[in-house]
Amino acid sequence: MEGFVVRAGTNEPVSRARIMAIRTAGPGAAPIQPSGSSPNIPVVTTDNQGHFTIKDLEPGSYLVSAQRNGFARQTYGERRPGRPGTPLNIIDGQALKDMVFRLIPAGAVSGQVSDATGEPIAGMTVQMVRSIYGQNGKRTFQTVDSARTNDRGEYRIYWITPGRYYVNASPRPIVPIFPTTNEVVEPGYVLTYYPGTSDPSTAEAIEVQPGAELSTIDFTLTQQPLFRVRGRVFDARTGQFPRNASVSLNPRTPTGGFNFATNPVNYNPVNGTFELRDVPSGSYWVRAIAVDPRAGFTPADMARNSVQVAVEVGNADVENVVLALTSGFQITGRVVLEGAPLSSLPDIERTRVFLIPSAPLPFGSPPQQVKADGTFTLENIPPGEYRVNVNLPPNTFIQSARLGQTDVSAGLTISGPVSETLEIVLSTRSGQIDGTVVNNDQKPMQGVQAILIPDRQRERRDLYKFGMSDQNGHFTMRTVAPGDYKLFAWEDLEPEAYNDPEIVRQYEARASPVKVLESSKLTVEVKVIPEN
Repeated sequence: MEGFVVRAGTNEPVSRARIMAIRTAGPGAAPIQPSGSSPNIPVVTTDNQGHFTIKDLEPGSYLVSAQRNGFARQTYGERRPGRPGTPLNIIDGQALKDMVFRLIPAGAVSGQVSDATGEPIAGMTVQMVRSIYGQNGKRTFQTVDSARTNDRGEYRIYWITPGRYYVNASPRPIVPIFPTTNEVVEPGYVLTYYPGTSDPSTAEAIEVQPGAELSTIDFTLTQQPLFRVRGRVFDARTGQFPRNASVSLNPRTPTGGFNFATNPVNYNPVNGTFELRDVPSGSYWVRAIAVDPRAGFTPADMARNSVQVAVEVGNADVENVVLALTSGFQITGRVVLEGAPLSSLPDIERTRVFLIPSAPLPFGSPPQQVKADGTFTLENIPPGEYRVNVNLPPNTFIQSARLGQTDVSAGLTISGPVSETLEIVLSTRSGQIDGTVVNNDQKPMQGVQAILIPDRQRERRDLYKFGMSDQNGHFTMRTVAPGDYKLFAWEDLEPEAYNDPEIVRQYEARASPVKVLESSKLTVEVKVIPEN
């Protein structure tokens, strides 16, 4: 594998660019992430002419990237900065030549944070975030980078991949910061989005152009009234107050910024009382985790000793919040394999069943091992909405999940004791799709993500399948549950926007219908949906 790295628009060679070839698990699969300086991840640098050569690659599928300070990291074949790249499928003895990376100069955002009188505010955290779609179809914000204001209230975030972002400022650090002893951040400042709103839905997006610096993304913050949240942590299982409890406050809005524990957090183990100070108005989860950080603990311990309660902070202190640690609820269940004994599955002793929270909860249910007869017990489940999950053996999918007579394949709600049995039916009779993405001229297109979405049961995210077209326009989707689907291939789409039912509905007529039968192998061709 050899090629060149040049500067976009000028073809000027870029020397000392770092080239990495990351092997994926197979066509359409995610990269196998490197672990530090793993010798299995080939890394080379370009010479003065921008040339690079990677030798002795084993046959397989690879994602190749180029990175250089001052430029946006680029994956070969990506259709836009920050989008997925094209997997390169290499066979034994094959030589890929004339690969060209055209690196795009990164941008920067800078500005100042000051108060209503114009005085600069030091120690504020400024975040660059981008919008993505969660599995519930709603937009959320994902942090891309951040910086902290200096004594002049100035900040600068550099080497940003060009694109569309939102910017916010907050007194809450993402990680613990130990400022100079002379630094004081006055209370009352709240998370504020550019150009000056606490409502993320009215925030104004900024566009970072290649190599450009937006130097006037300024914030003027006004102090707001702050309140206190007081309550008690109580262990209903023992009748005692926990010896150790960490109490935190977490925004309930999906774009709500930081999760934080207010400072100071006062917890009194003698009577279980706590006090959270300097809380602005808003909707929050008050969360308690009662484990001793000095002692060893497992995820199961964390799940058993966690609780949260929703609170609304308006124009007054909130009193008498009760966080009661309980044993939660228990579900007994059984895993069966369609048409064969469960023991015929490979590594069945490693199979675990667990529940994933659909709404923000401290923890889901700890994974529970499936016994030889297929039975399992999920314990300490707090009330909430969940999705059933199984870490499946190869080529196996969940055919159905039923709690008593109720289909819970798309999710279940736990609000009290559960008497019914959770039955999970697995199947190995999956199908496989080998496809090609083409344009309107029937020419193969590389670097396009194909997305398979079920016609029905669209809430079942485990049925969605993805494949990225390689250098020949080819993709593969394995372990596809039998059923009727629509196959989409967007030339470019906002990250995870396929989770929004309304967006999918707009393009329904442009998708290719696909019917997958048991143990079938299909060859399909799908036309790309143009970017515009």
